[in-house]
Amino acid sequence: MPVKLEELDWAEFAKLVPKKMDTVILPVGTVEAHGVTSLCTDTIIPVYIAEEIADELSAIIAPPIYYGITHSLYGFPGSLTVSSETFERYIAEIMFCFADKGFRKIVLMNGHGGQIDELKRASFKINQEKNVKVVIVHWWMLCEEVVQEVYGQVGGHGALDETAAVLAISKDYVNQGNYRKSLNYTVRKGLTALPFPQPILLYKEGEGVPNFDTKKARIYMDKVIRKIEQHLKEVFDGWKKL
Repeated sequence: MPVKLEELDWAEFAKLVPKKMDTVILPVGTVEAHGVTSLCTDTIIPVYIAEEIADELSAIIAPPIYYGITHSLYGFPGSLTVSSETFERYIAEIMFCFADKGFRKIVLMNGHGGQIDELKRASFKINQEKNVKVVIVHWWMLCEEVVQEVYGQVGGHGALDETAAVLAISKDYVNQGNYRKSLNYTVRKGLTALPFPQPILLYKEGEGVPNFDTKKARIYMDKVIRKIEQHLKEVFDGWKKL
């Protein structure tokens, strides 16, 4: 079973960090419309990934950050946001605390594309000022080829890859009965709409439509987990030489 920060008391923490465990995984997402999956899809997925890889990395899982930066889908019911400045400062301060408490390696498991720059700047700051090593995983980007391998298509937002990931985690987060083709919108290069007219965003014409095959979703997500785990181990092995 993975070790979760919220399940430890202070004395247990003191016995583990940093002597036995010096790595922490922080799942980060946002609250945003995602087709027919949960508004918290961008956090649900990173939390699950963290739970699946934590033991292999000898890492503690920190409580997730649910509130992030939502722009293009903020106009949809239930979508929430914080400002770029607030988000970046908040993430940085959390990581500074991690460093103060003994963690030497931080994994930011990100599920949302709207805050990539902020995560990078906050990570650079903690790396420079606290000499803590940080790796940021944008899971859907790192695993782009896995969608192609399993489904033969590209993914999207609230589309094939994210729907499959959530479906593999729990059917309770997927409202398949609400799906209709009119929820799909193909993003056009050179055109920006605020908000986008639909909550399922396809990045290639005719590809990325949600698939509700649970068995295939689990195959997909297992491959995602293994790939992320592999790449993080490569990073950690490289860090040992520094």
